[in-house]
Amino acid sequence: MTALVLLAAAVIACTTPKVHDGDTLRCGADRIRLFGVDAPEVRRGQTPAEPLAYEARDLLVSLTRGRVGCRVVDHDRYGRHVARCWSDASPDINAALIRSGLATEYRRYSKGAYAAAEAEAKRARRGAW
Repeated sequence: MTALVLLAAAVIACTTPKVHDGDTLRCGADRIRLFGVDAPEVRRGQTPAEPLAYEARDLLVSLTRGRVGCRVVDHDRYGRHVARCWSDASPDINAALIRSGLATEYRRYSKGAYAAAEAEAKRARRGAW
């Protein structure tokens, strides 16, 4: 007989997390990278910010006001949780960022999970499109 073990994915919850950039946030001690989202990088040291980096960060700030939940789907090489997140402001924060055109789908990992959101942003010429 073969036993099937289902492991519940971890859920991280917090209120108004600290936002680092358009695809990274912190809930308490937990660092979270948004699954399938690639946002422009903010300024780091002498490296200037990429176009629309601060707009993407500001949108993530507005999407994460209030209660936030993140379902962990993986961990990255930096030890961050990779997660799909939702909040009082949005049922799918990851898709909302991509739909805005201020972030793109990170297809290498998402395998097309947000293709429709990115296509919508392109059709509407939002953000970088």
